[in-house]
Amino acid sequence: MKCPFLKETYVKNCQTATFRKMIVERPGNAAGEKCSTPAYLDCPVARMHAEGPAQEKCPFLEESLVQFCSAAPVTKFIPYSESLASRCSSDSHRFCDLFYALAHPRMPGTAPAGWSGSHSSTEDDRVEGIPVPPELFYSANHMWLDVGDDGMCHIGVDAFLARALGRVDQVRFLARRAMDRPTVVLTLKDVELQMAFPNLVVVTNTNVSLRSSPERLTSEPYGAGWLFETMDPPNGAGERGARSGLMPGAEAKTWMEQEFNRVTEFIQNHAPDAPQDEKLMTDGGLFVPGFFNRLDYEARLSFINQFFSPYANWRKWW
Repeated sequence: MKCPFLKETYVKNCQTATFRKMIVERPGNAAGEKCSTPAYLDCPVARMHAEGPAQEKCPFLEESLVQFCSAAPVTKFIPYSESLASRCSSDSHRFCDLFYALAHPRMPGTAPAGWSGSHSSTEDDRVEGIPVPPELFYSANHMWLDVGDDGMCHIGVDAFLARALGRVDQVRFLARRAMDRPTVVLTLKDVELQMAFPNLVVVTNTNVSLRSSPERLTSEPYGAGWLFETMDPPNGAGERGARSGLMPGAEAKTWMEQEFNRVTEFIQNHAPDAPQDEKLMTDGGLFVPGFFNRLDYEARLSFINQFFSPYANWRKWW
């Protein structure tokens, strides 16, 4: 499915012009135009380069089909042949910043990317107020996989991790081989957290904008905070597929509920005497956003090991 903001049009330009300017073909804009008629010979540039007998239209007039983003503040025309390979022509458009901002206005962290405009985030899709989009697949270390209709996949971290961390100071993508478990390093003060997707995939793109805007990772974990792009092979549900061994979103709620119970137990064991102004749990029993940064160094390392290592709390759930 291509992006609804992707538009097509025909443009004309002169191959001999010093500055190449594309003119959009519109009804009525041909009045007085010489390039597409024998009157092109009145153009001094055409006469300078003309060779052979006169033609019906200027031989230097180039007409082509282009595509452009109607949501972009500045229109940029892309030749149709080149645009076929862009994310605009595939399900990947759902993770474009412009599309996400228009499709999910002012809903950071709550509007799951991959949902169409006819869906909404309901209480039934949440655990303790945190969304668990049923259309995604989840790993035990709180990473998600979105599989598009065309097989294009995106990988990110879930809203549980985003709430626990609160903020990230730096995002660094590790160098990878052709087939690898994609890994990103998140820096939080004096701690580095390595998040590794548990399955072997071929990464086709990374969200490099997170290097300059790391806050997106936790403010919009299911949208602008995505990490990796990859393709799910034809045997996607098998042993070597991107979704192999992951929990379907519809069944991940049970696991997420147990994760909240584990967090409560962890806080009681590692910070039972936290002062009131450093309280790690709300009155309703939900851990406060960014409580990870209020733990001491040893407790933070323990929390990472128990919840975010690639095989943390791994079980069969279905």
